[in-house]
Amino acid sequence: MTEEVNKEELKQKVLEYLAKKPWQVRDLAKVLRVKKRELDKIVQELINEGKAAYWSSGSTTYVTTKDKLEEMEKKRSGT
Repeated sequence: MTEEVNKEELKQKVLEYLAKKPWQVRDLAKVLRVKKRELDKIVQELINEGKAAYWSSGSTTYVTTKDKLEEMEKKRSGT
């Protein structure tokens, strides 16, 4: 039970960070002090739930919220 609670708390924390700016998973893992492998699973769950998405700058892949993704795509397309 506590593991599930911690997982939900971590998901919320990840979403809070992603709402501020896009992150590379390894950098976010360092900031949150969790193993990258563990964070990869959380990020994938958030993507599956439709709460997060990957975004590529062309050379680097970031993870961000769905809202931020739309915002960044609009900026990139110039609309």
